[in-house]
Amino acid sequence: MQDKSLVIGGVEWRYATAGSGEQTVLLLHDAFGGAETMQPLADALAGEYRVVAPTVADVRTFDEVCDALSAVLDREHVARANVFGCYFGAMIAQAFLKRRWRQVENIVLLGAQAPDRAAGERERKSLKLMRLLPFRLTRAQLRLDTLRQLGAPAPPEVSARVSEFKSRLADYFDRVLTKETLLARVALGVDFNADEVYNSVGSEGWAGRALIIESGDNISATRDARLRLRETYPRALVCTLAGAGRLTPLLMPGELAEVVRAFLKEDYKSPSDLESCLTDECGDDAHVTSRE
Repeated sequence: MQDKSLVIGGVEWRYATAGSGEQTVLLLHDAFGGAETMQPLADALAGEYRVVAPTVADVRTFDEVCDALSAVLDREHVARANVFGCYFGAMIAQAFLKRRWRQVENIVLLGAQAPDRAAGERERKSLKLMRLLPFRLTRAQLRLDTLRQLGAPAPPEVSARVSEFKSRLADYFDRVLTKETLLARVALGVDFNADEVYNSVGSEGWAGRALIIESGDNISATRDARLRLRETYPRALVCTLAGAGRLTPLLMPGELAEVVRAFLKEDYKSPSDLESCLTDECGDDAHVTSRE
């Protein structure tokens, strides 16, 4: 990917681009790291699509984030993009759709949740505590908790990639992550859960399509949370990818890219033709559900 930067409102925004397809995919990363974490998925998509992957700067509101993403797309001469967001990036993708729906062709949400007021209040209290605690203690605890979540043995075919990722993640916590970045991203989480409101896929003027990709082994996504997200996007296709949890973009970029490509191209006779999609316990006979 080619690294670029743009100063927006006095803040430098870094982003990377790749590919040269007619359609553009805007890739929005998870909470820890930046555009570089989307490299495997970008590589898998760049053969057919133009890819734009920004790193979220240290800003505290979604208005600032969405203004910046809009400016990046304008600079790259992209009128409408397919927006892909994973976890933290899925929050941003939803906020961008709400504010800049004219720039969104379709939206893909991986590991997303709808706003949760109770979670917002908990995060608000955590944010206050983080401001008071020495950053080295907060960083050490986050590093421990995050790496512990990745402690399960990886399949042999991906063990090397997992080992490399753990090493890079540890280095990110030790050398790259700053208190300003951490507080900014937690503040965005508070903003999302406490203040954002989405009523049936944002603006009524948006005519695009939505795909919700759930992780079959994401323990943080409860059944109620998944159902609330589906109620927010009632016309969305819903698909489950099992086996990689929060590391899906890293461990399953090929499979993830195939699902995204099939969705964007509408390359299926019925929703259940999307590859790698399974059934789950939510009560649907076919876990991939179609828009009406």
